[in-house]
Amino acid sequence: MDAEEILRFAEKLVFAKTGKRLEDLQRTVVRGAWQGKTYPQIAKESHRTPRHTRNVASKLWQLLSEILEEKVKKSNFRATMERYQISNSNFGNFNFVEKSNIHVCADVLHPPNAQQKSPPAQTSNEDNTQQKPRLDLRDAPELKTFYNYPNSPLTALENSIARQNCRLLTITGMAGTGKSAIARHLIPQIQTQFDRIIWRSLRTSPPLETTLKNLIQFLSNQPEINFPANIDTQLSILIETLRENRCLIVLDDVQQILCSGQLAGNYKPGYENYGTLFKLIGEIPHNSCLILNSWEPPSDILTFTDDNSAVCLLQLTGLGEAATEILRYKGLLDEEQWPELIEPYQGNPLWLKLVAQTINNLFNSRVSQYLSYQPVFSSDELTPILQQQYQRLSEIEKQAIALISNESEPVLLTQLMAKCQGSQRELFKAIQSLDRRGIIAKLSCEAETVFTIPPVLKQYVKMVAEES
Repeated sequence: MDAEEILRFAEKLVFAKTGKRLEDLQRTVVRGAWQGKTYPQIAKESHRTPRHTRNVASKLWQLLSEILEEKVKKSNFRATMERYQISNSNFGNFNFVEKSNIHVCADVLHPPNAQQKSPPAQTSNEDNTQQKPRLDLRDAPELKTFYNYPNSPLTALENSIARQNCRLLTITGMAGTGKSAIARHLIPQIQTQFDRIIWRSLRTSPPLETTLKNLIQFLSNQPEINFPANIDTQLSILIETLRENRCLIVLDDVQQILCSGQLAGNYKPGYENYGTLFKLIGEIPHNSCLILNSWEPPSDILTFTDDNSAVCLLQLTGLGEAATEILRYKGLLDEEQWPELIEPYQGNPLWLKLVAQTINNLFNSRVSQYLSYQPVFSSDELTPILQQQYQRLSEIEKQAIALISNESEPVLLTQLMAKCQGSQRELFKAIQSLDRRGIIAKLSCEAETVFTIPPVLKQYVKMVAEES
């Protein structure tokens, strides 16, 4: 009986109980425990920290203990499994029946002379090793109502970090799409996988030296560290820390170190060295993860290529139909017309909260009455947010969305180029940049791609044109 046989058996047991396959680290733990390896050896083999490996193993032993009705831990795993090698049927003829898409084990195997033996209440120090990570979330937003829904990006993010070992994850989208909220709600889902978690905002545009010092002091747990003046040395210390410990870093408001008035993703003068930080974390193997929240991705992020999903980019748009939960929470009426309200605001959570406030105040919560005014208009609270987004655009981007705003229907790129009075090459770059900012939407129309922008933003652009 070899490790692969045992692995197949353990996987059948877990699948019968939970309907889920073993994860990669769990499979490595099973093999390692059967082969008598230590947790540090298993952790090194799987590129995880020993503490995280112990936590995952502890949960697996608890699950197997429930299934086999006998206390299972790494030290007795092999002996326990060997007792089940009474006949081939124990391993090869394990019967399963399918029920409601969950596979249920039809036979319950009991170890010899172990009748309904309950696992002891106390666990050994070897397996009772789950500890809370060190947290510094002073810059993080508060946990508030989160509108989760089927196919939510939260699930994709958790999978990227937990299973694909993503080292650099960039979350982009217009203001109000929920970038910070989704990252904040992600932390409780994955925090047991990390030794240290720190959240920092770049809203005040700190120089890289300040950010590095802050990160290194916390992650290395050395507040009084003798900090070198050379940035290359500082970066080396940070990368080594990310190798020695499994750390999660969240940098929020990354757009504040990027230029306004230029195409998306260009750094402000003096902040280009942040690109070196992002490049190193994305390309050099380590055990940690950096999450960037930004209105737009830094340009060098787009040049990364990695077949192992070590670098990921997620662009948020809106909640879609799930945005109805916001309108329900806000107490709006005329539910049958909620989709007509969600569509022009692209399901943007912040935009919808603000317009819901307007509807409550001016229209007695009647969505139908608000929609009777054409076109849709932005409230005094929403206008400054749109203005911030608009003012970040380059002149060629402003020209591009002005062209799109003048069209009543989504428009082809060739149509835009035909109407462009300047360089078509620059217009093409502008369309790419607007796409990276999440400002324009791409739609398929008769095997061709057409472009449009949210109706509320279109109305704002027209208002700017009228005032100029």
